[in-house]
Amino acid sequence: MLCLGSNNGGALIRAVVLLASALMLVACGSSSTRPGTDGAPRGHFDASSVPDAIPRAHKGPVKSTPYTLFGIKYYPLSTAVGYDKEGTASWYGTKFHGHKTANGETYNMYGMSAAHKTLPLPSYARVTNLANGKTVVVRVNDRGPFHGDRLIDMSYAAARKLGFYGKGTARVRVEGIDPDNYNARQMQQSTPVRSPAAKVTAKPVASKPEAKHPRMFLQVAALQNQQSAQNLQQRLSSVTRFPVSVIEGSERPAPLHRVRIGPFTTLQEVEEVKQQVDNAALGASHLVYE
Repeated sequence: MLCLGSNNGGALIRAVVLLASALMLVACGSSSTRPGTDGAPRGHFDASSVPDAIPRAHKGPVKSTPYTLFGIKYYPLSTAVGYDKEGTASWYGTKFHGHKTANGETYNMYGMSAAHKTLPLPSYARVTNLANGKTVVVRVNDRGPFHGDRLIDMSYAAARKLGFYGKGTARVRVEGIDPDNYNARQMQQSTPVRSPAAKVTAKPVASKPEAKHPRMFLQVAALQNQQSAQNLQQRLSSVTRFPVSVIEGSERPAPLHRVRIGPFTTLQEVEEVKQQVDNAALGASHLVYE
């Protein structure tokens, strides 16, 4: 939403543009994109297939330096652990897609991320829509929102998963996440507890085929022009050691050609290739499972 760096003048200009856009639009939930305004991308997008952000401990320093905007000084937290507040969530989409976030990452409206005024960058948060109980986990990598009393700005995909992108705003609860504790709980929940009876029947159960685990890919683009997709495929192949494929979708009469890298076996491989794509400025990739 807002990239706050050493150039405070530039940051202020972006904030003014953002505020002006917000005043022109009652909410961000436009169903089509118009030049100069924010909104949703054209075409169908199934957000249910987008996985939540995976909380990981950040090895380097977090960005928690105080900053001033519109005469208000903000004091970011040094950790998201223990943060728990309710407030209004909004979302941002096409206008900022592909632009740098406040901590230098590339904003991807199809990923699970968010902007917050005081949570450290990066950090992770669980956001719950209080109207319908839907919950997502997002990576906080941007600053904002600075409009009215809004608490958090969600990516387009996150707003769709929470069920409020059409309304523009929603009342939510935001809870900071401790990555170590979060992942430990996830592992405990995924480990089945075996009863004595289960041991007796273990042998016949083991003979059944195991469920196939989903494969991980990075999707860089979904293009209607097949030649453009193939051109991007060639350029991506020159910057990564992993396979790059073009998959034609089932949309008719104009199918989308999805350019994907993978499959990957570890999240470390995903991060490696995502960084390569970002460095080459070849698109804003997001993780998909198949």
